[in-house]
Amino acid sequence: MIRHNLFYKLLAVGVAIGLWTYVNSEQNPHARKTITTPLKVRNLAKGYAAEPAAREVNVTIEGLKALVDGVRKEDVTAWVDLSGMKTDKSVMSATSEVKTRVAGVPQDDLNLIVSPKSVRVRVEALSGKRLPVEVKFLAAPPLGYAYSDPVITPASVGVSGKISEVLKVRRVMLPLMGANPNRPIDGRFSVVPVDAKGSVVSGVTLDVDKVRLRLGFVEVPATKAVIVSQNIVGQPRFPARVTGVSIVPSSITLEGRPSAWISSAAFSPSISGIEMSITTTSGR
Repeated sequence: MIRHNLFYKLLAVGVAIGLWTYVNSEQNPHARKTITTPLKVRNLAKGYAAEPAAREVNVTIEGLKALVDGVRKEDVTAWVDLSGMKTDKSVMSATSEVKTRVAGVPQDDLNLIVSPKSVRVRVEALSGKRLPVEVKFLAAPPLGYAYSDPVITPASVGVSGKISEVLKVRRVMLPLMGANPNRPIDGRFSVVPVDAKGSVVSGVTLDVDKVRLRLGFVEVPATKAVIVSQNIVGQPRFPARVTGVSIVPSSITLEGRPSAWISSAAFSPSISGIEMSITTTSGR
C-alpha cells in the first residue's frame, strides 16, 4: 500500500514542505545586519595594560527579522578573554579569539558572525617613577638681570603608564616664556614629560598637571662696549689750529647696572686709562 502511487505521495510531501517554508518565511522572515562595536579586554592581570591590534570589530547578526531588527548597537558586545595568558614578562603578545554576545536575546535564536575572528593583543606591565620639575626658560632674562632660584610646589611629579613609555621620560619640564623683572612670578603652570631629546612623551600620565611657581629676578653686573669720543672746548690762539685728535683706547667697556650707564659722549680725556693727544699747527 505504501508503495502504491509513491511518486504522487512524495510529490505531495514536497509540495507541503514547500508551502510550509513559504508561509513560514512570509510570516516569520529572516534578516541580517552588521554592527561595528568596540573591542573590549576582559580578565586582564592587575598591573598590566592591553592594546588589541583592532579597536573595533564587525558583528553580523542573522535570524528572524523581528529579532534582528530589534538589536541595537549598544546591545552588541565583543571582547577578548585574557584570563589564560601568562604574565611572566614586562611585554608580551598573544592571539586571542573574539567573543560576542547580544544582550536580551537567547544566543540560540541568533547567528553571530564576527570579523576578525581573532586579534593580536599586546600586553605590557605598568610602571611609574617620580621626577623633579625643572623650569625651561624659553627666553633670556632682561639685560642686567638673572632669574632667582625657582620655588616649585610640588617639587616633583609622578609619572605612570606602560613601562616602555615611562622609560622614555627623562624629565618633567615647566616651559616659561619671558617675564617682567618688575613683576615677580607667582602662579600655576602646566608641566610636560619629555624624552632625552626634549620631545613630549604623550603615552604617560602625570599625577598632577600643574604646579605652583614662584620666581623673581636679581640684578647682575652687565657690560657694554662704547666708543670714546672727543669733547674739545674752545680753539687754540690764532694762527694755530687743531689738525688731529688721537684717543687711546678708542673704546672702553662699561660694567655695572644698566640703569647707571651713561652716554659715551659724556666721557672726557681726564678719565683714568684714556689718553688723548691733540695736534696743532700754525697758520703762518
